[in-house]
Amino acid sequence: MNQYKIIPRDLSYGKEAKHNIKNNIGLPLASNNISFQRFEIQSKNNSKINFKTFSISELDNWNHRHLPKTLIENILKKISMKPKTFMNMKNKSFYILGVLNLTPNSFSNNNNKIPSHLESIKKAIKMCEDGADIIDIGGESSKPGALSINESEEQRRIIPVIKELSKMNITISCDTKNANTMKKAIDAGAKIINDVSALKDKKAAKIISKNKVGIILMHMQGKPLNMQTKPTYKNVSLEILDFLDEKKRYAINNGVKENYILIDPGIGFGKNDMHNIKIFKDLSLLHSLNSDILIGASRKSMIGRLTESAIENRLPGSISLTISSMTKGVKFFRVHDVKETFQALSIWDKIINK
Repeated sequence: MNQYKIIPRDLSYGKEAKHNIKNNIGLPLASNNISFQRFEIQSKNNSKINFKTFSISELDNWNHRHLPKTLIENILKKISMKPKTFMNMKNKSFYILGVLNLTPNSFSNNNNKIPSHLESIKKAIKMCEDGADIIDIGGESSKPGALSINESEEQRRIIPVIKELSKMNITISCDTKNANTMKKAIDAGAKIINDVSALKDKKAAKIISKNKVGIILMHMQGKPLNMQTKPTYKNVSLEILDFLDEKKRYAINNGVKENYILIDPGIGFGKNDMHNIKIFKDLSLLHSLNSDILIGASRKSMIGRLTESAIENRLPGSISLTISSMTKGVKFFRVHDVKETFQALSIWDKIINK
């Protein structure tokens, strides 16, 4: 893979974006409602990040000794393409995945008890009423330092809830890295698999393709048990891009349809706070993969460290990161606070689309 990557910069929105695109001073960022007027070329193999910036309107100045002009144009074309709608869902400006953790040790679970099936079903229904498009159900914690549990216990926690919610025509995503759990969840009615290991289980890809369900491919350095032990990158954004590119190709080669794939950079999964901040700054880079992007930053530890806030006080920071992601063309958001996030995204959507 080429070590030099292109990151869109200088973004505009709404009418201004359309004006810039029409007058060839900007290119669309996976949508005609966002344009970028400049782009940056970064190298991933240097500990010191080197970059050079170019203007869209100055085509004749696109000279880079490592990237031919034709290659630059091809990459920009990919970034500008609008991805096909994920799983042929109704086209919307944004989609919310409501988090339903059926674990005693989730970082956002303060009482250290597994919610009952009835409690979980009621919570899922409430999240749908508040604006969730998808309910993301997990039975195994992936917080930093978490130990794995056996598959039978994971399935005992989640399968009955998936069955009941599926009967209500609620779209279910199952958060699991285990192929056997994936199969049982799909049989129970799950339509999407959210895999923090990005198909590391060798049986997973075939299960996804055979059952024609969606897959969320997430980047993680290490495992939950050790992922926060000195995570190291030369250029975190570019390394994530290459990882997700490889995993997407692997999924497609195993029969998964391209528009059944979401990509997730994995905020907080094997990254320190500076890594996470750079990922948010460079999110537009991921549009070169021509897949919709999912961000899960809700109540993350980075918010607590950067603002000295307890978990229950991280809603403002969570919404801030969500809006920041939407300004970079992200459309899918995994959140705990559905009602508040839906309101914030709706207001931002009105601003950029009017």
